[in-house]
Amino acid sequence: MTKNSVQPTKDGDPTQAEQHRATAARLTICASLLNHSLQAARQQQLDLPRLLAKCRLDPALLQQADARIPVEKVVQLQRTLAGLMDCEMYGLLHRRCPIGTFAFFARSAVHCRTIGDAFQRLVHFYNLFDNSFRYHFGLRGRQAVLRLERLEDQAIVDNYAVDSLLTVFHRFGSWLCNDRILLNQVNLDYPIAEYAPEYRYMFYGAPVLFNQTEISLCFDKSYLDHLVVQNEARVDTYLRRAPLDIYLPLDAAGAITIAVRQQIKDHFTQHDNLLSLGDTASRLGFHPQTLRRRLKAESTSFEVVKAQIRRDIAIHYLSDPEHRIELVAERCGYSETSAFIRAFKQWTGYTPLQFRKGLAG
Repeated sequence: MTKNSVQPTKDGDPTQAEQHRATAARLTICASLLNHSLQAARQQQLDLPRLLAKCRLDPALLQQADARIPVEKVVQLQRTLAGLMDCEMYGLLHRRCPIGTFAFFARSAVHCRTIGDAFQRLVHFYNLFDNSFRYHFGLRGRQAVLRLERLEDQAIVDNYAVDSLLTVFHRFGSWLCNDRILLNQVNLDYPIAEYAPEYRYMFYGAPVLFNQTEISLCFDKSYLDHLVVQNEARVDTYLRRAPLDIYLPLDAAGAITIAVRQQIKDHFTQHDNLLSLGDTASRLGFHPQTLRRRLKAESTSFEVVKAQIRRDIAIHYLSDPEHRIELVAERCGYSETSAFIRAFKQWTGYTPLQFRKGLAG
C-alpha cells in the first residue's frame, strides 16, 4: 500500500481557482529576483522599457534593492517575455528551450505510475536536449537526489535559471502526487544571491546551502512510492497557471493549514513547546478528526505541518553555536537527543553537527 491516499485536487474547481487568485493577489517578489530573470533579455537588447510598460511595471522599481513587485505582474511579464523569445527559460540557458517543452514532459509524466518513475522520466526527457545541464536522479541511503551537472562548454546566463528549474521540478512533482514533497536539503554550487530570502518560499522553508560541490534537491526516498494521481485534463489547468506555481509559498495550501501553523508557532513562542493535535483542534474549534480531514483536503496533514515547524526551529537554533544540540533537541520536543539527530538527518540529509559545521564554513 502506498502512502498517499489523498484524492487528486480538481484544479478546475472554482474554489481552488479562487484560492490561487487570492494568494497571488497578496504576494510580492523582490525586484532583484525579477532583474536576474531578465538578464538574457538585456543581452539580446530587447526593448525592456516597452515590455515593462505593457505589464504596467515601473522600470524604476527594478533599480530599487528593497522594492517588492506583485506576483501577478511578475507572472504576466515572464509569460510575455517567454512568448517574445519563444523560450520557457527566458534565454538563460545555452540553447533556447522552446515553448511547449515542459508541457510535453508534463503530459507524459502523468502517465507514470509513481513519483519515482516520474523523476526518472524527467531525467531521461531533459537529457535529450543537451542544454547546459546533465540531469541525474538516484538514491543516497534514504535520500532521493535530483542532481544537475553543469556542462563545461555550455554556460548559462544567470544562476536564476538553476533556481527556476529546481523549483519547477519540485513543485510539479508535489502536484503529481497531490502531496507536498518536503525537501531535506537544497544544494547550490554558487554564492548566496541578494534575493536569498525568497528561497524560503521557493523551497517551502527547506535548508539551502550555497557554494556546495553540486546542484541538487534531496528528499526522503519514501516519496518515490507515492502514486501519480493527476491526469492530462488537469495538466492543462496546471499549465495555464504557469509560472505562478513556482512563486506560491508554503502557506498557499489553504486557510486551515495557515491557521494550524500559526497556532503551533504562537504557542511555541509563548511556551517553548509544541501543541498536540488535540490541543490545536480545540483552539480552532474542531474535533481532532475534523481537523485531520480539513488538512487532508488541503493536501497536507498535522504531522507534516508540525514536522516543518520542528525543522524550522532546529535550523534557527543550530545557527547559534551557543545552543547545545541537546538543548535544540529539547526545544524541538524530543526527549532523546538520538531521536532528534535521526529526525534532523531525515529532514536535511545531515546530522545537526554536520549541518552546523556547514553553516560555519
